[in-house]
This record gives sequence, structure tokens and C-alpha cells, in this order.
Amino acid sequence: MRVTIDNLDKDCERLRKTLHSLGEATDLKSTKGDSFFLDCFGQLSRLIVSLSKEHFSYLPIDPPKDILSKLPSELPSFLDNTPASCELRAAYVQHVISKTLTYRIFHPFLFTLGRRYDKADTFFQMLSMDIRRKSVRREAFWRQQTLKAAYTTSDAKQSINVVAAVIVDEIIDQLKHFADPRNLDSLLISVRKIVKLAAETWRLARVERELILASLPAPDTDAVSNDDWEEYGTPKEGSLSSKEDPTRHVILRTFPRILREAAHEDFAGEEEKFNPCTYSRGCVLYSDSPVVMARLQELSKKSNEALAGEDSPRRGSRGSIRSDRQSPSPRRSRGD
Repeated sequence: MRVTIDNLDKDCERLRKTLHSLGEATDLKSTKGDSFFLDCFGQLSRLIVSLSKEHFSYLPIDPPKDILSKLPSELPSFLDNTPASCELRAAYVQHVISKTLTYRIFHPFLFTLGRRYDKADTFFQMLSMDIRRKSVRREAFWRQQTLKAAYTTSDAKQSINVVAAVIVDEIIDQLKHFADPRNLDSLLISVRKIVKLAAETWRLARVERELILASLPAPDTDAVSNDDWEEYGTPKEGSLSSKEDPTRHVILRTFPRILREAAHEDFAGEEEKFNPCTYSRGCVLYSDSPVVMARLQELSKKSNEALAGEDSPRRGSRGSIRSDRQSPSPRRSRGD
């Protein structure tokens, strides 16, 4: 009897240690580390910028009016093929891609669930926060094990591919009217490459012990400080515009801010993770950013030239007026 009691005590102690270790055994051998994610998110940003400049540098015809009505109201028109117009169009393209990736891949607890299971994803989000409030260690372990199981099921790869295909279609539907219709096939290939990299990188990011968060706040969000964000079209060393200008405000954001939280104090032995790490500072376009000011100057010059063109025939002969009326318009609209 004594031997049996001793054995039960030993088993009980082993179980107690096992349960306690559930809050500490949060390191999976497959975790990548900061350098890996710095490279991946840097590559993702470069691919988005490259796509926006390669496939949207020429706009043959104006998009339909219903598409133009969805553009940010404070964004100057970018329907010309001048340098500033093309640069502003590229900024909008980057914004659309980054916003779609953020809300469809980076924000859900498990992005492979898709929109059909929004309630299930919300449940997992709430459960994660509830566990985290009680124990950061247990939340990390639970999240790692839950997502690892989800990403290694027999149909996991198919689920990722299905969701990725839907996201690609969403991006193409939003951007195809601003691209040359003759090059839509190459655009589709580039978008697929971007979505695949984002999905694969985030799948790995979600099973890291420390939380990795991505944010792309709305332009009018008051609680967000924009001081640490990179300004679109300016050197990384600093902005050329005045940050103290009270009229200065955000028009749109072209890439999300991505960071890793600092390691919890209970996790010992990894000093390099004691401090948070910023994988991407994020990129923002202001109302007085250089590309916006350059485009406003282009539009002002274009308006002045148009007014001058209207005045000159009035002072000319009837022949010149007749000649002007017969000259064809250089651009067409998709609605014509």
C-alpha cells in the first residue's frame, strides 16, 4: 500500500509539472526570429512598390465614374500620365494592396477561415485575449499549438490556396481599371506572388511565441501617432514637410506598421527579445507630402493652360475656332 501511495504521489507530481510547463513550453523548433521577418516584410514592401510602378505607369483610358467615386476625397486626381500623377497613382495602388492584405490576412486570428467563418474567427480572437489577460505564457502556448494544428491538417494547403485566390481577385477587381487592359495577365501573376508571400510569412509569424501585430489605421484615427511612420516619397532620414503644420493630415497609408511585442518577463534566456522589434515602420501619405504638392502644381498648370486655350480662340479668327472644334480629343473615358 505504501509503495502504491508513493507511486501515485510521483505520478501526481509529474502531472503537476506537466501542467505547469504548459505555460512555459512555448518555443517551437520551427520559429524563425527577427532577421527572417525583417527580410520577408521588407521583400513584401518592395514587391508592392515594384508592382505599383511597373503596371500602373500608363493609364490609357479613364476608369468608370463609379470606380472614381470610391477614391479618397482628398486625394488629388491621378488620371494623367505625368510624373507626379503616376507617382500618386502608385501610392493609391500600394494602399489598396496593403489594406486588403492587412484586413484579410494580418488581422484575423486564422486567416484561412475566410469571411464565411467570421464568427468563429471572432470567437478565437476573444478567447486568445481572455487567456492572455490571465497568462501571457499560456496564451502563447495555446496559440502556437492551435494554429500549428490548423496549418498542418490534411486540407490546410488547399484552404490557404482558396483564401489566397479570393484575396487576389479582390485586389484585381479594385485595381484593374487603373491598369493597361493589355497587361492584366502579368498584373495577375504579380499580385499572386505578393499574396502568396504575405500568406506564407504571416502563417509563420502567427506561431511565434511573441505576438506579431500589423496595423493600418484609417486616416482620421485620432488615437494613432504618426511620428514614427515613414512619409511616402521622402528619404527615410526625415520628412521634407513641416510636422508642426496644424493643417497637415493623413490622406492614406501605403504599407502597414508591423512589430513584434517584447518578450514577457517570465521568459528568460533570450535577451535579444526583451525589447520589441519593428519589422516595418509603415508608410503614410500626407496632405502636404512632396508627391501631393507636385501633383497639385501639375493640375494648377493644366487648369491655367486650359483657361488660356479658351481665351485665345476668342481673340482669333473664325477659322482658328473652326479648326479647334474639329481637333479630336486625345483621351477617352471608359464610360464613353
